[in-house]
Amino acid sequence: MTNTLLNTGTASFNDLIANGKTFQVPLYQRDYSWDRDEWEDLWLDILDLPVEKNHYMGYVVFQEQDTKSKFFLIIDGQQRFATLSILCLSAIRLLKEWVENDIDKEQNELRIEKLTEKFLGNFSTSKLTISPKLILNKNNDDFYKSYLLAHRKPPAISKLKPSQKKLWQAYEFFYMKIKEHFLTKSGEALAKFIDEETSNDLIFTTIIVSDDLNAYKVFETLNARGVKLSPADLLKNYLFSKAFASSTSDLEETERRWQSINDFLSKNDLPTFIRHYWNSRNELVRVSNLFRVIKNQIQSPQTVFCLLNELEGLASIYSAFENPADTMWNKEQRNLIRSLNLFGVSTWYSLMLIAKQKLSEQEFTKLLHELNVIIFRYNVISGLHANEIEVIFNKLSLKIFNGDISIAAQAFEQLKEVYVSDENFAQAFSTKLISTKINKNLVKYILVELENSISGTQHQFEDATSTIEHILPENPNSAWETYFQANEQEYYVYLLGNYTLLEESINKKIGDKVFSEKQQFYKKSTFKMSNGELNYTEWTPVVLRNHQDKMARWACNAWKSYYVQNK
Repeated sequence: MTNTLLNTGTASFNDLIANGKTFQVPLYQRDYSWDRDEWEDLWLDILDLPVEKNHYMGYVVFQEQDTKSKFFLIIDGQQRFATLSILCLSAIRLLKEWVENDIDKEQNELRIEKLTEKFLGNFSTSKLTISPKLILNKNNDDFYKSYLLAHRKPPAISKLKPSQKKLWQAYEFFYMKIKEHFLTKSGEALAKFIDEETSNDLIFTTIIVSDDLNAYKVFETLNARGVKLSPADLLKNYLFSKAFASSTSDLEETERRWQSINDFLSKNDLPTFIRHYWNSRNELVRVSNLFRVIKNQIQSPQTVFCLLNELEGLASIYSAFENPADTMWNKEQRNLIRSLNLFGVSTWYSLMLIAKQKLSEQEFTKLLHELNVIIFRYNVISGLHANEIEVIFNKLSLKIFNGDISIAAQAFEQLKEVYVSDENFAQAFSTKLISTKINKNLVKYILVELENSISGTQHQFEDATSTIEHILPENPNSAWETYFQANEQEYYVYLLGNYTLLEESINKKIGDKVFSEKQQFYKKSTFKMSNGELNYTEWTPVVLRNHQDKMARWACNAWKSYYVQNK
């Protein structure tokens, strides 16, 4: 078949509509469907343009009908084009009102003429109508021409078809917004707002096709009417164009595989998944450069299908990283992945994607443990920058991908430089504050792991019977002011040293009692950190800090690499 994809590019609304082109919505397109939510979003985006400088409107797909006459069918993008045309009409409506009220009449009449010719169409002096640049579908076009382009109010709005009613409501919505925005009644400012700022700063990615049948196929395949592009959309469009250059059947197979990937991941996850996949076997690339790098390396239908095969095969693993309960994991792996997800970082995904592919189950599990320890020490407690650790993980990923490393012990040698030493880890832990208001599960996880370390138990932090006890209560009574000044209580209450574990039944009875009254309840607990490690006569800032120092020493044993010898 001939190459039906002519070109792709980037263009502003001004470039598209004000360049002598005519656009028509095909018969198979749906009616106008945008409502107030979309109008409001667009208006707010337009108001942000002076600060943001431009706003990305997503991709539009056109089928070129006639090169000489510059006539295009809109395969995807009619909702946005119709709405932007209505925005222009609403501005012209306001200018007409100002003309009727003799506000800068001659200049505003000229502005109306120029804006109409540029964005809406040429005015026929014989027919007294506009030959429009935009032709809507059969259900909307007559209404658009007869009422919106003519600035006429329909006789019975309640009897309009739903899509016609939406067109009229959009016209009213933008008229009111523009009127409120230009209370100074400056025609010059309004014309500049439409002609220079808005039309030049709304940016589209354009895809132009020539074949009628395949234009419909592209429309069905891309299937993102009016949706703004993500990096995944950019990649999707590029891959589809490469597959499309080969044959229609290749395009269908591309769509099948892309849909298979989507079945495992949400659209929001796709860009991150693709980046993590890429970084698992290539030098580190940032999100902003992802599309450019992949585009440079994937340039034929064969490389497209190779990439999709790999993405399709790994999507289920990636999805399981976010779901510890997935049947892919054994009990130990499930617990390790659950805690990694608690840490709130995803820098480990690329490394473990390739590790899952290349390492044995036993070595994969060992490496999961090492990452738990390293990330907890480095990110969670020490609060060090993620950039450095991601670079180290990437270097290790490449060694695993190339077959240079096949066991966790070798992997740890590459990770040593981001393994926080016991001394530095204990120092950071001894002053660490984590609020249960923000991260209750993380606090409970830490307490449970500490308890397991000092008592040799194997509690799970999801266990509903164990609860977090704030020794200095979150809402202390006035008696606590003897030990903690009122203005410092909020700080001390969320230090790790102020937490302990208690059974739910015991915790309910304690309330905001002072420490001396709480001790009898602590001794009834089965948790060692409560019944055996809180033998203090009082609970003060000094005692709390000393207790947290002791917890820091526990932590050095609780989160320790298999490959670091005890001193």
